[in-house]
Amino acid sequence: MSAIGEFSSMLVSNAIQPPVLLSAIHYEVGTAVPVGRLLDDNVPIENINELLDKGVQAYSVMQRPLADALRDCTRRSLAETGLSGDDIDTVILVTESFSELFSSKGESASFREVRNRTFDLFYDFGIRRAAIFCATYGGCTNLLQAALTAKALVQQGRARHVLIVAAERFADTGSRLMKEAVSIAGDGVAACVVSVAALGTSRAFTLDFISLAPYKNMQPGGDMANLLLEMFRALKNAAADCYEALHRQPRHYSWVVLGDYNRQTSLTYSKLLGFQPEKTFLDNVGRLGHIPFDPLINLADLAESRRVKSDDALLLFMCGPISCGALSVTAC
Repeated sequence: MSAIGEFSSMLVSNAIQPPVLLSAIHYEVGTAVPVGRLLDDNVPIENINELLDKGVQAYSVMQRPLADALRDCTRRSLAETGLSGDDIDTVILVTESFSELFSSKGESASFREVRNRTFDLFYDFGIRRAAIFCATYGGCTNLLQAALTAKALVQQGRARHVLIVAAERFADTGSRLMKEAVSIAGDGVAACVVSVAALGTSRAFTLDFISLAPYKNMQPGGDMANLLLEMFRALKNAAADCYEALHRQPRHYSWVVLGDYNRQTSLTYSKLLGFQPEKTFLDNVGRLGHIPFDPLINLADLAESRRVKSDDALLLFMCGPISCGALSVTAC
């Protein structure tokens, strides 16, 4: 078991803890832009065809300010749970798009200005007594770090309700292209609440176990094949942590949810991890681009589609630049 997985187990080993739930997931994505439009940005036709061959048809581009979308998603999550701002004890912002949060064309702001405007944004919701901090630098594992922290805070009685908000937007085509992964990044915003109660929402999942697995043999500029092998090794270790902690195997899971890089990657990784293709959630693959926290979006869509029943177990995977992880949840 990984060190972080072991630490998570130690937090709950001395007493029976109430389940911690993630609920009220709301998200917003931008306009779906066809991959063919990349020609207008002088992307080589060979790269575009490679994306199309892997099932990547479009990507999400958000036109309005991220902060506006963040406000709307937060408002919907609070409304669904019936919580007021005073009920929120901690806010975790999941982002690496600091320069994009409040920007408009030709405008730039310092990190301190962005931080203070973020405080003001939540203050306007009446969230005036909460600790507010950021999960960043982890790429797609930022969401896992946020969920792990939120769960620990709630289980230890340090917070009643934790609001997680995620927001990412990419400034230009060059920052979107993910050549090694044969994918393209998309824009999006999401919000959810972590607490010990489902708060009357029909879209709730218990956070059963969260495991983070660092890459051990990564070399900057190294061979891509070795990089993929190391990522897969770490993914298997993260999954094994979940299986060991929960006494489960792949057959016990109704769905496996991965990042939406491309269709071939999703199917290949799920097969190597021991899951059948029909258990792999593919609805958004190739449709929105790879939004760094897209497993959360996929979880919301699965619940909305009514393909998840009460007590169904789901396993989510996320890969970052230096580590990956797995999140095992059960539908309520």
